[in-house]
Amino acid sequence: MFLIFIDKPYYSIGELSAICDIPQKTLRYYDEIGLFTPDRRNEETHYRLYSKGQIITVVIIKNLKQMGFSLKEIKEIVSENEAKALEKNMLKKLQSMKQEIEDSINRYTEYCYFLKKIQSGIDILEELSDSCSDEMKISVEFIPEINLLYDRRIMKDYDYSEISLERWLGITDKAKTMNCKITGPVYVTFYDSNILNKFLSQDSEIEFAVQVEESKPAEHIRPFGGMLAATVIHIGNYEEISSTYIHLIKWIKKHNYKTVGPATEEFILSPLDVNDETRRVTKIIIPVEKDS
Repeated sequence: MFLIFIDKPYYSIGELSAICDIPQKTLRYYDEIGLFTPDRRNEETHYRLYSKGQIITVVIIKNLKQMGFSLKEIKEIVSENEAKALEKNMLKKLQSMKQEIEDSINRYTEYCYFLKKIQSGIDILEELSDSCSDEMKISVEFIPEINLLYDRRIMKDYDYSEISLERWLGITDKAKTMNCKITGPVYVTFYDSNILNKFLSQDSEIEFAVQVEESKPAEHIRPFGGMLAATVIHIGNYEEISSTYIHLIKWIKKHNYKTVGPATEEFILSPLDVNDETRRVTKIIIPVEKDS
């Protein structure tokens, strides 16, 4: 709040501080960095003396600072002292603010989906812990279509028991590099003709992917889902997932279904989410249709 002031040619630093509601310490600092210097100094005391016109400059500086401009930017605007300089810097600031807002929204979206994924994993763990039966819950369900950003290639002497951190982290980094919004977990698909070949420590064609928001076709983005699949939840150490696969494949044959696509694993609670192996949640998805 500005004080009513007496109209006179020059004002001391104390008077200017009171009129413009700005600390004297700040005015001295602005003088030191050359942002706002007094029009003159008292020849005997060397006290700073500010002209009436400089009060307006202080108001401009305060307004620009409240709008988020840096002192460097403010110095440029004040030194040029024209509307064009203000316009140029305002446009630059607005663009910067727009980018910051977009980045914040993207981070917020990622955090929301990550929270949803964690909550989904916790719900599954609690549901299974409340169940009186130790029997695996296998079902045939329709998998809704989503979009995956993927990286598909051959892995030499693939060892399913080891976590491929390089490819796992690589696909999430790729999403960020391509400015794709991550909206779900990591998916790993195994393209061997025999689903159980993944456990034989041989060369395997494997796709690491992550769910993204993009709906338009783009390089390395493909649809996944829109199909019927036999699914089962594997809880615990990934090294023991082979027995879950065997159980699922037997169930598919027993109930007169046949596999019609590669197996995919959805990592709901992955090794990168929880350290406790017993709390990891992996969903196995195998496309099926009725065997005529």
